[in-house]
Amino acid sequence: MCIRDRPYQAIKQADVLIASANNTNLIPETSKKAIAGFAKTIQGFQFMIPANFVYQNGIRINVKDPQNPGPFVPYAQALDAIKTILDEGDADLQAAGAGNFPFTLTRGFTGYNSLSGLRQVNRAVTARLNAYRKDWQGVLTALSASFMNLSGDLNAGPSHPYGASPDVFNPLFYVPNAAINTIIVVHPSVLRDTIPGDRRVRTKFFRRTTPVTVTTDAGALVGTHQDARWPQNTASIPFIKNEELILLKAEAHANLNQAPQAVEAINIIRNAAGIGPYTGATTQAALIDEILLQRRYSLWAEPWGHRWIDARRYDRLNQIPTSFDGGTIFAQFPHPQAELSWDQYKGD
Repeated sequence: MCIRDRPYQAIKQADVLIASANNTNLIPETSKKAIAGFAKTIQGFQFMIPANFVYQNGIRINVKDPQNPGPFVPYAQALDAIKTILDEGDADLQAAGAGNFPFTLTRGFTGYNSLSGLRQVNRAVTARLNAYRKDWQGVLTALSASFMNLSGDLNAGPSHPYGASPDVFNPLFYVPNAAINTIIVVHPSVLRDTIPGDRRVRTKFFRRTTPVTVTTDAGALVGTHQDARWPQNTASIPFIKNEELILLKAEAHANLNQAPQAVEAINIIRNAAGIGPYTGATTQAALIDEILLQRRYSLWAEPWGHRWIDARRYDRLNQIPTSFDGGTIFAQFPHPQAELSWDQYKGD
């Protein structure tokens, strides 16, 4: 089941998986519950991708019948519906009992392929969703049942694995200094705004010998650094990790005006980055500024983005610099034409 791209394809695969399990007598009811819980967890993760992409334009939640999909629902309603799906998934996994997941998952779920481990993944995804919903106590509640570990590996978490044929290679890996124009480069403002000594800059960004230059109507865009997070083309890509969960904890505490707990979580991230404890103001506004800064570097270019969504969540889209490229920061994107055509031609 693809958890990297084509969200609705993965969502549909999950529906087929649930229906297939329910339509056989060859597996016990506990296995059917386990399958449903896993599938709904993946669906919850996947639905957030188009929801954040088109935002207030709305997404379809009911897509079980491809010939008769449900209507577009507004962003807030979509998030509530996703919460229901994730909660149902958690309940299904709990009803499945204890022990390992009854079928083989990819190696990306190593460490999380038990029923309890998958519940932790489900709650981690729910914590992210609740931040979008501004349910800050809900964030903390979900985190308490997730795999968050304040003293653990910041990179721990489920991932999407890659490998040689018949698998596919990591699509975000690029050979250092390769002569190529299609590549992930670091925005100049990210380099400009770094805190001196930040280890994340050294480990995530590779300074190219020859910068990548692209000429546009706005002028020449120059990328001096490229993405260096993936050491090889078979490296796995995490889709949610401990570092994000700790930052979600900090954000929830800050929004609940629980400054000491927010600072404690912030300092875990800062100390891991080698920039020392936070010494700034502890007002809610100051803490949110700090958390968004740390998210900018800890979650840089993570799958499906954070910076743009974070800026929009806090009404800060105007703080994303455009002077380097003369571009425009959009708040949302339109529906793809194929999605609109679905209504026009369904039932034909």
